[in-house]
Amino acid sequence: MFPLLLLIPMALSLAAVLLSRNSMGLRYVAVGGSIASFALLYFVSYGTVTIPWFTAGSFAFNITTTIAPLNLALLGTVLFIGSLVMVYSSGFMSTLSEQRRFYAEMLAFEISMCAFAMSGNFVLLFISWEFMSLTSYLLIGFWHGRERAVRSSRLAVTIVLMGDIALLAAIAVFLNLFGTLGFSGILAALPSHASPQLYLGALLLVVAVLTKSAQFPFQEWLPDAMEGPTPVSAFLHSTTMVKAGVFLAIILYPLLYRAGVTPVIMAFAVVTAAISTVSAMRSRHVKRVIAYSTIQELSLMLVAVSGGALFAAIYFFLVQSLYKALLFFSAGSIMKATDEEGLDRTSGLGINKVLYVSTLIGVLSLAGFFPLSGFFAAASTGGAFSQNLVIYVIISLIGLATSFYIFRWFLLVSKPAGAEATALRYLGQPRSMLFPIVILACLTAFASVFVVFLNSFLAGGYGWSAYLASGMPISISLQDGIIVMALALVGAAASYLAYKRRSRAPAQGKSVSLAAAHRRGAFALLYILSASFLYDLGEGVALFESYLNGMFDYLGHLLVLSASRLRRMSVGAINPYAFIFAVSAILLLAYALLVI
Repeated sequence: MFPLLLLIPMALSLAAVLLSRNSMGLRYVAVGGSIASFALLYFVSYGTVTIPWFTAGSFAFNITTTIAPLNLALLGTVLFIGSLVMVYSSGFMSTLSEQRRFYAEMLAFEISMCAFAMSGNFVLLFISWEFMSLTSYLLIGFWHGRERAVRSSRLAVTIVLMGDIALLAAIAVFLNLFGTLGFSGILAALPSHASPQLYLGALLLVVAVLTKSAQFPFQEWLPDAMEGPTPVSAFLHSTTMVKAGVFLAIILYPLLYRAGVTPVIMAFAVVTAAISTVSAMRSRHVKRVIAYSTIQELSLMLVAVSGGALFAAIYFFLVQSLYKALLFFSAGSIMKATDEEGLDRTSGLGINKVLYVSTLIGVLSLAGFFPLSGFFAAASTGGAFSQNLVIYVIISLIGLATSFYIFRWFLLVSKPAGAEATALRYLGQPRSMLFPIVILACLTAFASVFVVFLNSFLAGGYGWSAYLASGMPISISLQDGIIVMALALVGAAASYLAYKRRSRAPAQGKSVSLAAAHRRGAFALLYILSASFLYDLGEGVALFESYLNGMFDYLGHLLVLSASRLRRMSVGAINPYAFIFAVSAILLLAYALLVI
């Protein structure tokens, strides 16, 4: 079956949404289009299809689609999560005047993401890459009446555009070097040793990966993107679009490895993981905490890719989509019930038992509790670096901090609700919002079985993915599992002592907590000291970050001031130009004499 036929139901739904005058029925059209495309996956088989587009001189530009195991997995993830997002949105987006624009933009994004997932060459990849950037810009700034939303959308599109330009430059380099834009052709023609041209193209590709997947120093656009509607955050900025950079790094891993840039990816990913972890610990916004955890997990995926643990990265890539969409859906339900976005002001999650239990499953998975899918993702990623003590320790500490901050998030949103109206809104959650949450909670609980079948699934590589057949399979030792589980327990206990019990008693300073910990024993003291250390570490990094931002602001103001002063010299008069020329000539002559 021709792969692009998958897009027909969504394309027809998009046309119906744009042409329809009945805002009430648009949600059903969007849901039906997504589900129909997902159902068509059953008829798709492995293969490559090439469509001639146009020629420029002697080179023919073609649209190439490829369905390999990894393409099929990404397509399934996009269409399944997309269908649930459309269902969730039917309850979340309650304003009729917003329906047409919202569903049109969401369907346009889903189409572009599916086209990206089945890309077999750089032509289709770049087209879909650009459409993802455009629709992301529109959806982040969906509520354009809010100044923060408009500013966040501009920040996102500006940063992503840097990566788009780098990707276009990399495509030009690869076209000149290999004479083809097909992934299979490029990987088959890789030289035995890296040339400067290959290294340059790979570095440009790394810039594109870092910007799209929100890695240092481009990571701040993703937390700001939380100004968009929650379904957008759950779909674009957690489970699909932000993973485009990771997906690109996986499919072109032989090129990146041969060019020698995988240590560069690892360095940036490790730094990003540390920064995002600390940022999540100090954030007090319901969705931003989850956004920072997404950046952290993308970093760990790139660490696994750069270390050659592709199977572990792919498993992490797939199962993270389930529990992260679940947590974003839960955050949207919490915000809708409380009309608040700050963790200090949200409460009452336990009123709705279905929502409470489902959210807890997502929290336990993210923290790394056995036997949930997040445990196997963390254990397989850490186990891949068991011979590299530095990276292993860093991944372990990040796992400890992750358990701490996600339980902090859960405990703060679960505190007793003070208003009766909040309780009524929790109990009155639309079923269209609860059904996707329950489905994702069940899949998160049972997605661990994927680890059993993933090795054989990916080993049957096709086309560009044939190199996966000889990849490093997932291997989890008992020691790795015990360490992951122990760190998750310690982080959860520290978070409980730091936040749950503190919220029950009047705040009397840290000395009271320490005294209570002394009375409870050495373990309680260890937990509270760990929590205090992590909190103080977060505050210290926040202070350093503020100084760093201030330094860059000062540098920017200095450059603007210098440019404005220099601009005044361009007045068209001959005398200032003659003076500058004379001074420059004297300086050059003096430099020449010194060198000689």
